[in-house]
Amino acid sequence: MTDVWVRLEETIDELSRVTDIKSAAVVRRDGLVVTHTLPDGVDPKMVAAMTAAIVGTSEMATIQLAQGRFVRAIIESDEGKLLSLGAGDEALLVALVYDDANLGLVLLALERAAKQVESILRDGAG
Repeated sequence: MTDVWVRLEETIDELSRVTDIKSAAVVRRDGLVVTHTLPDGVDPKMVAAMTAAIVGTSEMATIQLAQGRFVRAIIESDEGKLLSLGAGDEALLVALVYDDANLGLVLLALERAAKQVESILRDGAG
């Protein structure tokens, strides 16, 4: 399990080095924190719980509205964006990005990291 933890932390650290990403976290779909680079003053437990609720509700909405598979949630505010997406059956990936972020670059990095997280957790469980 230590290898899984180290690999997840490396994935998040790498993601946090993307210029337009302020911080990132891997959380479980039940709202518990796995690992994060969130800044001081931001409660990672609250972020995990909110992200689980946002993604869970968004997934249900896409099903109920017959819009296909949920891809990601983007919440925009005056000072930035919160991006949330699935990372396999067990985890979610969340990132705080700057308001003027290059979303194309950020989304590429997030999608790559989500696949890494999914692979790490799948390999660790097997």
